[in-house]
Amino acid sequence: MHKRIALLIAAVIGLGSAAAAQKPAADIEALTRTYEQAFNKGDAKALSALYTKDAVRLGAEGQLVNGQAAIEKYYTTAFGATAKGAKLTLKPGRVQEVTPDVLITEGTYQVTGGSAPGNGRYVNTVVRQGGQWRLASVVAVPQTAGSTTPPASGAKPDASGTKGK
Repeated sequence: MHKRIALLIAAVIGLGSAAAAQKPAADIEALTRTYEQAFNKGDAKALSALYTKDAVRLGAEGQLVNGQAAIEKYYTTAFGATAKGAKLTLKPGRVQEVTPDVLITEGTYQVTGGSAPGNGRYVNTVVRQGGQWRLASVVAVPQTAGSTTPPASGAKPDASGTKGK
């Protein structure tokens, strides 16, 4: 009898752990879609609200921006110049839990339109603050001429170097 109870408790704990592991991935998917929508609207204020107060952003052009206010200013400037009319598509990849409140996420991005289209990979550190996931660091690495950008999630590239369908 005790053995059955112990197995039942272990099964319940295991199910709870699996559900908990799925929740951050769903939360990060929602954060990703919110980021993408804010970018595509050219909404610098909404974008910066997704970052922590002391966030660090290393952009595809190599510029380092420190702090939420500076990130808002960066996007305001970009949406008035090179990113004016640009559209962003994000393809999330792997999510790695460092602690229950700190995740490392990776994926690929593509920017079309604007005067600086491009694509590449990103690696973000995401932290939970006040029950909300926020970007603590964002690193965008552009695809360079002659290189291929591996697809997110470890999928195998097709002959063209892009994710197969």
